[in-house]
Order: sequence, then structure tokens, then C-alpha cells
Amino acid sequence: MIILPAIDIKNGSCVRLKKGNFNKIKIYNTSPLDQAKLFKDHGFDFIHIVDLDGALRGKRENNKTINKIINLDIKVQLGGGIRLLSDVEELIDIGVERVILSTAAVENESFVNDVLSKFDQKYITLALDFRIYDEIPYIATKGWMNQTKINLYDFIQKNEIKNVLATDINKDGLLIGPNLKIYKKIKELNPDKNLIGSGGISKISDLNDLAEININECIVGKAIYENKISMKELANVN
Repeated sequence: MIILPAIDIKNGSCVRLKKGNFNKIKIYNTSPLDQAKLFKDHGFDFIHIVDLDGALRGKRENNKTINKIINLDIKVQLGGGIRLLSDVEELIDIGVERVILSTAAVENESFVNDVLSKFDQKYITLALDFRIYDEIPYIATKGWMNQTKINLYDFIQKNEIKNVLATDINKDGLLIGPNLKIYKKIKELNPDKNLIGSGGISKISDLNDLAEININECIVGKAIYENKISMKELANVN
């Protein structure tokens, strides 16, 4: 299991949200750079960063801070406000390991085609945040503010991107465990996808449960910040 500790950046600080709600925000570190250094010092070599300001406004906002983190010589998966082909190109050029496509990928199929025609799949992650209505997961976009009627399963099946990050918004930040039922269904329909778990992780057994359904990567955020799982424990997860 590859663990990617998470850094969400809002107004220059490292924060966490509850259920994607920007009115329920908690600051954990006023320096995302220091937080990244802490992760690196504990043995993590791959971190997940979301520019929340960028996700809301539709353009990247925290470039200086993110560039400093990249210069720590640590692998970064980055999302938030990436809407243009030039954004993807610039980020790969400065050393981002994986660029996250989310809103732009959902709203503009030709954008995905343009990206995949120019860049290797290994540089791209498709991030899909979802809410469940009548047992069906539907995708939300624009920093979780826009709820669509796009079926998560259908969208993943028709999309060529192999790295897929799926987050249950109603579990995110609540420390109540991941949505194993949805993940199982995604894996059944798409066995060749690299499905990345996210949302609700609260203990090591959650990671074991994900591993049992062949999920090999996981984003862990609030569980770290609230000391539910120690960084030492996470760094030793196989």
C-alpha cells in the first residue's frame, strides 16, 4: 500500500474540511511547506496536495508555496484549478509527479483527449469526488460546490485515464472509514484501473480493508492531523 499524506491549502495554510464544506474548515499548520518537510522527515516520499483556492476559483492560486514543496525533492500529486493544457505542461515541467484532472475532465472531454495525446498516462490522475443519491454515486465538481447528475461508474468506465482518485464527499473529514462498497463496485467494473482510496480513513484497519479489495494507494489526511494514526505507523504500512 502506497500512502500519500494530504496537504490541502486554503488562504496559505494547511487545512482540512468536513464533507467538502468550506464553512467547516480547520487550520492545522500555517505553513504547508513545514508540513511537507515533516512528512518527508517521517519517511514519506510521495504527498498529495490540493490547492483549494484554485479548485474554487478555477485557476491555480498557491503556486509559490507549491513550488517550494516540489523543490524539497519529494514526489507530489497535485490538484486544484488545473483547467488548461498549459497548466498540465507547466506542472510536469517543474517536477510534479502526477497532475490531477477533475472539473476540467468532467466538463470537457476534449481536454482529456488533448492531455492524453501529449503526456504519458503515468503523469495524470483523474480525481472524482462524489455524493450518493438513492445508492448511486454522482460526481461533484468545482471544489465540490457543483453537484452533477453524472454517474460515477459510467464516467470512470468511459474514461481512458488509469489513475483514478475517488472520494466520497460525505465521508471526507469525518474519520468514519472509507466507502468500501463503492470502491468494490469500481474495481469490479474496472479491474485494470489504479484506484486510489480517499475519504474517511481513520485507522490502520481501514487501509487493510482497502488492500483486500486490491486498492494499492490511499490518501490519508485528517487521521494524521488529529493523531488518529501516527506518521510512524503509516510510514511502516506495506
